[in-house]
Amino acid sequence: MAQATDYSLANQSGANFRSELNTILSAIVSHNSGSSEPSGTMYAYMPWFDTNTTPPTYKVRNAANDGWITVAEVTTNFGLASLSGSTFTGDITLNARSDVRFADADSSNYVALEAPATISSNYTLTLPAADGSANQALKTDGSGALGFASYLLLSETTNGQTITGGVRANIVTLTDATNIAFDMDDGCNAAVVLAGNRTLDNPTNITVGQSGSIFISQDSSGSRSLAYGDAYDFAGGTAPTLSTGANAVDRIDYVVRTTTSIHCVFTANYS
Repeated sequence: MAQATDYSLANQSGANFRSELNTILSAIVSHNSGSSEPSGTMYAYMPWFDTNTTPPTYKVRNAANDGWITVAEVTTNFGLASLSGSTFTGDITLNARSDVRFADADSSNYVALEAPATISSNYTLTLPAADGSANQALKTDGSGALGFASYLLLSETTNGQTITGGVRANIVTLTDATNIAFDMDDGCNAAVVLAGNRTLDNPTNITVGQSGSIFISQDSSGSRSLAYGDAYDFAGGTAPTLSTGANAVDRIDYVVRTTTSIHCVFTANYS
């Protein structure tokens, strides 16, 4: 460790000149190392190895020459991550949706992970402690802890599947109009309140095998009628007559037999 009070060589005797020069050279080659900042004259961008810290800290005088900038700890690679692989002991933050990229074998393409465009608060997803079983998927407990769970895929074709727990289909609210539309892609069940004499048009996106219920309610006036598209088939070939009371509720249960034939069962006047 060596430091010099200045870097200006004064006129002096040969022995004194040599001694001062050696002091300055020692300070230069040791980067002014010492347990306190160099005394005397300092210069912008002047280096200093601060040995008062463990490990020592490499500092550089700022451009205004009125303070020190801490550059790095004096450890392997100055504490910087090696391109060939490093271990991080603290959190890593990638700003502005910068992503983590996993390149393929020849690094021509990659798979990336990145943050959503906007989130209202920070949250952490904690990976499970062990791998799951085949065909399991990641799930969350609602608090950020991830785990593996088994799910029955909608495309499952294996016979004899058992589902534990409730299975529910939503009830789609149909828009009341002279001609009522029902898109079967929106759901299996539907409901509509009639405010006039209406026609339930043939559904769109009819899929063979789909089943469900259509709830038909009278408004507060009642006495509304409902006609049906020709895809709706009722027993005996006769369309039902709705209950006419104010706010009366009827139900049609259906199964799609073909894309042009929906088998229907009508039940009247629920209360």
